[in-house]
Amino acid sequence: MEKNISVVLFDLGRVLMHIDFDAFPNGLGLTTPSLRSQYDQKKVQQTVRSYETGNSSTEEFFDSLYAIFQQQFSREQIRNAFDGIIVSDNVEIVPFVEQIRQQYRIAILSNTCESHWEKVLRISSVIKMFPDTFTSFHLGVMKPEKNIFEKVCALLHVEIGSVIFIDDLQENVDGARAAGMKGIVFHNADQLQKDFQWYSSISHLK
Repeated sequence: MEKNISVVLFDLGRVLMHIDFDAFPNGLGLTTPSLRSQYDQKKVQQTVRSYETGNSSTEEFFDSLYAIFQQQFSREQIRNAFDGIIVSDNVEIVPFVEQIRQQYRIAILSNTCESHWEKVLRISSVIKMFPDTFTSFHLGVMKPEKNIFEKVCALLHVEIGSVIFIDDLQENVDGARAAGMKGIVFHNADQLQKDFQWYSSISHLK
């Protein structure tokens, strides 16, 4: 028999909030592949990953980007462009969140960094609906690694099999399922509602 759902765990970007990864290079005027290729994009990605796992501070992160971009942009320009990735709430999903939080415990699990998280807290109304939030930079590990899902369940004091995880990336949902959670790949609010109802029915929940 399926284990009852006790927690609905949401990804943040492209589920609860709109994000735009192109806003970062575009915000620096790097609007074409040729302009972007002038800089070490792999090193930028590695630097971001280190920041998102809490292995570097905000100051160290922007100092690193300042060096990677060869001092062509100020730290303020870099930070403003980087924070431009966080756009706005996904209002489409609000009715679903409001509906299920009447019956289930809800929480957020996001691969993110301190600078982006600070902007989310400043601009998001959706975030205020969630009593429990978990971020990769606080936990020191990122989705889809098994350890991050286990850490969240330990902090929530729930069995991993009683959690349903919603994320826009298949690889993250696969990671959650491999750890023992249920999982739904998010495409839009209507599809999410249908998929969640299916899980609820097989879990014998009303």
